[in-house]
Amino acid sequence: MFRQKMQYMIKSALLEERQELEDLLNEMSSAGWDLYGMHEVEKKGGIYFDCIFMRPKEDEETHEFDDVVKIKSFKNQMEKMFASSLSPYATCKELQVKIKEQKELISKIKYQLDNDAFTLKEKELLNKQLSDEMNRLDFLKLSLIKEISPENMYSSLSQDKFVINLADELIETVIQDTEENLLAETVKVRQNLADALGYVIPNIVFSNEDPLEANEFNIVLHGIEIFRANVFPGKVCIFKEELDGYKKKKNDIHSKDEITGKDILWIDEVTARDFWVNKLSPVQFIGRAIEFVSIKQVDEILDYSAVNKYLEIVQENNSFLINNIYPDYMSAAEIKYILASLIREKVSVKDIVYLFEKINDFSSEESKDHLIEKIRLSLSKQILKSIRIPGESLKVIELSSKTVAHFYEASLCAEDEGVVKMDGDEVSRLVKKINKLAKTAELDEIILLAPYEIRHMAFLVFAEFINNIRVLAFEELGQDTEIETVGEV
Repeated sequence: MFRQKMQYMIKSALLEERQELEDLLNEMSSAGWDLYGMHEVEKKGGIYFDCIFMRPKEDEETHEFDDVVKIKSFKNQMEKMFASSLSPYATCKELQVKIKEQKELISKIKYQLDNDAFTLKEKELLNKQLSDEMNRLDFLKLSLIKEISPENMYSSLSQDKFVINLADELIETVIQDTEENLLAETVKVRQNLADALGYVIPNIVFSNEDPLEANEFNIVLHGIEIFRANVFPGKVCIFKEELDGYKKKKNDIHSKDEITGKDILWIDEVTARDFWVNKLSPVQFIGRAIEFVSIKQVDEILDYSAVNKYLEIVQENNSFLINNIYPDYMSAAEIKYILASLIREKVSVKDIVYLFEKINDFSSEESKDHLIEKIRLSLSKQILKSIRIPGESLKVIELSSKTVAHFYEASLCAEDEGVVKMDGDEVSRLVKKINKLAKTAELDEIILLAPYEIRHMAFLVFAEFINNIRVLAFEELGQDTEIETVGEV
């Protein structure tokens, strides 16, 4: 059962006026409010029933892109400064102290009202003050009730899955009324991933709650920061290596690309307008980061509701496959693992029915990792198509026999102990050499060749340190693929 945030309202009715109380209860019930509590309160004019009503809180804002993203109410600097950082326990204690102080103040005013030394006009002012302070006391009591309510605790259990926090300077990139904004860019990223990989990323929440430096943004998954970088409105991002002969100007900003590790320059948009090089606007830069994180962290993003969507598509097209595979041979968790493993290596799962046919064909495989390798072999033409440039040879880096032997040894250890053991210094040396070979050969994407049996392990090891790497097995190349080995590690 899902818990909703609640909203509360206090209405008063004279104790003696039973019809007034009845009308109030009927009116509030018709408006969708439930009676939460009722207390007798002494106010000016007699004894009143203070009725506390509650109902589920409605969303304050709706946006035309709500099916794609959710925009939290952006906080200004003053709101951030005064936002409460107290725990529920501390807030509860603070409210109790304030209620005690408020009761003492009310008692003091009542005592003054009983004093004949005050004039009629002074007593009228005291009565007004008493009424105001009684209302404040009611508010404090209601605040305490809300704070100690279990509903308050349940509401804190939810966590936004995919959040992009923006520095104040970047908020306009979300809400500006132009063609190029982050809402539209998010739609574009989602469409690109759906077309290329058959992977639909979930709703994205844009916020400015995290403390960020000027012009910074970060990407947070399940409350953990995954990516952080700077973008600069009014400038465009260009990779430094593409600016042959360009002399850096005073207002250019040098930075490092978090995805490729390459040097980049942020140059004034007007200055770079006629440059014949690839340029990224701040919005495109953030969109590129969203796409990168969506693929690299697919294990954290792909959930069981998405798996269920894939199962529904297969069920509609070929119910036999579902009946034969799920859940007896393969659980939802195992299907999720296979889908995430393929997407992480940029292998499309768009033809999901065909993919399930292959799962059924290779259902005799002992492990899901072996099953994934068999599926990849069936999809080898598709994999090659996504990385080959027609008419050009495929530039690759190969593993030396010594390195292959190390991986085989680690593979055997993993089968026996369930843990991959490789020397950290050795891995670091290999990573440096791969990056050096890629830089010399000017490779935008690194293609590493490895034997079929250790291909997946090689990817898992190197992908932790190299973002733009693909690992292929020799068997996936096909007979007509012309390769050019640029080096060996």
